[in-house]
Amino acid sequence: MRRDSGAVEYRIRPVQTAVPVAAGIALAIGILYVVLQFTADPMSASELRTCLCAAVAGVLGVMVLPGARGARLTDEHLVVLAISGRRERQIRWTDITGIEVRTSVGVRRVRVALASGEQLTLPAPMSFLDRHFDPHVGQLTGWWQARRQPPGRNRRT
Repeated sequence: MRRDSGAVEYRIRPVQTAVPVAAGIALAIGILYVVLQFTADPMSASELRTCLCAAVAGVLGVMVLPGARGARLTDEHLVVLAISGRRERQIRWTDITGIEVRTSVGVRRVRVALASGEQLTLPAPMSFLDRHFDPHVGQLTGWWQARRQPPGRNRRT
C-alpha cells in the first residue's frame, strides 16, 4: 500500500506474481522430466539443469518487470491500474453499487459492482501473500461508504 497526496494505493507485489509462476514452471518441468523418463531418450542432468536455469530466469524476469497493477483510492474515484501502470480506469464512487470479497482457488479478491451492471475484480488488494488484506478491504469499503453519495447530498456516517 502506498499513500500519495491523500490517495491510497494498493499494488500487486512482485512476490505475489513470482510464486505462482515459479510453481507453474516447476510443475511443468517435473511433468516433462517424468514423461521423458518413459521415452527412448530421457532427459539428462545437463538438460534438466538448463531447464531449471531458464525457469529461474523467467521467475526473475517476472519479478523485475514493471507491474503496476493495482487500485488507487482518491476522493473522487476508484482508479484501477493496468499492468503497465500507464492505462487507468477511473470509476466514480457514486457509480459503485457494491463491494464484496470473492474467493477463487483459495485466494480472496475484491469485486466491485457498478451501476451499469458490470462486475469488476480489482487486481489488488488480493489475499495471496498479503497479511493486511482484511484491513485493506475495510479501508476500501470505508472510502466507498464515505464517498458514495453525490456531492451536495448528506453523507452517511
